[in-house]
Amino acid sequence: MNDSSEAREIKWEAPGHEGVREHYNDLWFLKQKPQAGSIITARYAGASVRLEVLERPEADTSIARVIGIRPDDDTPRDHHKGLAVGERVRVPDSHRAFVRYSEDD
Repeated sequence: MNDSSEAREIKWEAPGHEGVREHYNDLWFLKQKPQAGSIITARYAGASVRLEVLERPEADTSIARVIGIRPDDDTPRDHHKGLAVGERVRVPDSHRAFVRYSEDD
């Protein structure tokens, strides 16, 4: 299935200081774009969402499958505020983020 039009548009949270793009801004050798099979993370409604990239239809966007959702209370879930494991979604590179761990980590 390579129809990116079937991917759901999600309102991702701005990654702020957890943003991948900002973190690697000066490290040119680490700026490799994700590709099919890459695992990426984005923030959604107070949760870290792990995604497997399925395709890259545009230079700065991934079509990905949700493979894990971990809200900030640290309890993994299959669903969170309208987003479910297994869904196909669009993820702009500007919204990729690092996994947020608890303050104890």
